Amino acid sequence: MKPLRILSWNILHGGGTRCEQILRTIEEHDPDIVTLQEFRHGSSKRILLDGLKSLGLDTVFAPETSSARENSLIIATRLAMQAEVFPDTTSPAKALKASLEVSATVDLNLIAVHFPQKKEQIPLFTALLDLPLPWLSECSLLIGDFNCGIPLVDSETKTFYATQLFQQLLSNGWHDAWRERNPDAREFTWVSTRKSNGFRYDHALVSKELNRSVLEVRYDHAVREKKYSDHSLMLLDIDL
Repeated sequence: MKPLRILSWNILHGGGTRCEQILRTIEEHDPDIVTLQEFRHGSSKRILLDGLKSLGLDTVFAPETSSARENSLIIATRLAMQAEVFPDTTSPAKALKASLEVSATVDLNLIAVHFPQKKEQIPLFTALLDLPLPWLSECSLLIGDFNCGIPLVDSETKTFYATQLFQQLLSNGWHDAWRERNPDAREFTWVSTRKSNGFRYDHALVSKELNRSVLEVRYDHAVREKKYSDHSLMLLDIDL
């Protein structure tokens, strides 16, 4: 069995041209699971959802929003999946929770996140910190745009609102998959157009069990530099 590839990307909602760029990029990376943030149920919705299905990512969870202008999330996969909004059913969703059947004996717990700004981050961090303890001993993954990190390690400034809560996740047993494999590196997944400050907002936090199975984790910065989105995308290869 080939390694399982997971792609996570804040796609910065856009029109048909951007959707085609996004779909071509996804096709090039050939993932088994895709999580997308800043998806909108607007005029380009059908292009993106039909495109994902044409790539074989035909199990899709994209909860509805009360307005086509609200940002939401998508999980699309080749695997059998059960998914729901996390931590509740409020709209627009800030996170999606899924159980994916990797094989007859292995399931993957996954939460795709798109954290809001500042004080609005606290409820989602609290929900992640309250996840059932067995998640840390199972194959579990928290992935997406956290809008957070460790100042001057994951950024060029001291500006992060909820660093203590992010670090509490790490203290509780979650592993920053990219940082543990790149302890001295500095890469940024979003760069301010106003001040040119860089931030590593996009993370994959894995349980100890899943960390053993991570083969590679990397960013594709070219998609940000080409302005397909204002975020780099993340790729995680695991062997379960």
